[in-house]
Amino acid sequence: MSGNKVYADFTSLVGKSSRGSKSTADPYGYDQAIASGSISSASLAHGKSDEEGDMALRAKKGWEVAMGPGKTLPMQAFMAWMSGTSVSIFSILITGMILMSPVKTIMSTQQTFAPLERAGKGEKKLDLTMQKAAFVAINIAGLIFG
Repeated sequence: MSGNKVYADFTSLVGKSSRGSKSTADPYGYDQAIASGSISSASLAHGKSDEEGDMALRAKKGWEVAMGPGKTLPMQAFMAWMSGTSVSIFSILITGMILMSPVKTIMSTQQTFAPLERAGKGEKKLDLTMQKAAFVAINIAGLIFG
C-alpha cells in the first residue's frame, strides 16, 4: 500500500454567508413564524384556538386512559389459564389479583381522571362522563371475568 492520503474539502459546500441571510432554501414544511413561536403549531394545524385544542387533546387522552384497563384483560386471562384449576397458593394469588385489581381501579376513578378535568384560568372544566363510564364498564367486565 502506498502512502497516498485521501483528502476531501467540504468548505465549498458550506455557505460563507452570515447566519441572517439565506444561502439555501428552507426545508419543506418549515415555517419561520412557527419556529420563532409567534404562531402556535396546534392552532395552525387544526384551525382552533389553543383552549379548544387543549380540550380536544385532554378528551383524547381521557379515552386512552378509559381504554387502558381493557388492555390488561388478555394478560389476566392468560395468567388465569396458566395458573390452572388446581388449588395452590399461586392460583389463589392470581385469582385474588384478578378480582381486586378492578375493584381498586373503580374506587380510584375520580383520582385517575382528575388531572384531565382540570380547569385553569378562564378554562372550562372538561366533561369526561363518557370516558369514566367506559372506564368503569371495562373494569366491571374484568371483575366479571375473574
